Amino acid sequence: MTAGYRNPATFEQMPEARLGKTARDVWDILQARQQPGGLVAVKQKDLAERLDITVPSVSRAISELKDRGLVNGRTQHGKILIHPLFAAYESEAHMINHVQDPGTHIWPLTFPGTAVALPRGADPRHGTDFDPDPDGGEEAPMAEAAPFLRLAG
Repeated sequence: MTAGYRNPATFEQMPEARLGKTARDVWDILQARQQPGGLVAVKQKDLAERLDITVPSVSRAISELKDRGLVNGRTQHGKILIHPLFAAYESEAHMINHVQDPGTHIWPLTFPGTAVALPRGADPRHGTDFDPDPDGGEEAPMAEAAPFLRLAG
């Protein structure tokens, strides 16, 4: 299956990531080679050959992508996971279902100087003196932190 549908709103935020040239080049290759849902099977050596740069340069670029949250910090054996909000999907419905699935881990994006997205399940009241149930009765439900999505159409 081909991963062809992407949320255009997320790509409007890409300039905020302030990626270096090599990181942007690596990002473009990852975007082009991803499977539906954002998994990319690629080796740093292959990326280095494709871009005609050294493997340590590719490693630094991937670290930059990890620092920004664009790829998952835990890569395994040549597999990189692109952030679900920036991944490509088979269709709009596939994207919505994947992002809303409770099993989908949505980690924060850390673009310089901006708060772009919160992970699912984050309570915006965390770190405040707010007590949702001062009487100590039933637990209050967590506030739903919906991912930022703007659907084209």
